[in-house]
Amino acid sequence: MMAGSHVAIGLAAWTLAAPVLGLPPLSPAALALAAAGALLPDIDHPHSWLGRRLPLVSRPLAALLGHRGVTHSLLAVAGCAWLLAAQGVARGIVAPLALGALSHLAADALTPAGLRLGWPLRARVGLSLCRTGSAAEAAVVGAVVAAAGWRILGF
Repeated sequence: MMAGSHVAIGLAAWTLAAPVLGLPPLSPAALALAAAGALLPDIDHPHSWLGRRLPLVSRPLAALLGHRGVTHSLLAVAGCAWLLAAQGVARGIVAPLALGALSHLAADALTPAGLRLGWPLRARVGLSLCRTGSAAEAAVVGAVVAAAGWRILGF
């Protein structure tokens, strides 16, 4: 999926999950963290939105691990969340970052390329629901954002 789609899905996912976690769904800081988390897994792709801004990190990661490897796994999300929590980072920071990253994985799992959720295992998860940049991607993003909006408005 495209960066804008990841951000939109990450924000929608946060607004849906935050009340369940007992955290404010429309906190500007939490929304910003969810958006950042939604972009974070693509740090392994030098041509991604984040990779172009952090080439000193992105290029070596891409050369060493390739795209949609460890950074697109549940291990990476859980490991990063655990490391942050172990350092005493507040749940109000860790939760939106982790949820944003999880939303990225869920969105990428909808594409034909799929991803290796269980990295280092080789098995790929993918539903082939939409191709990156397609009208189907826009429809998926629209549906997720509409669901979040519906929930926020109390319907």
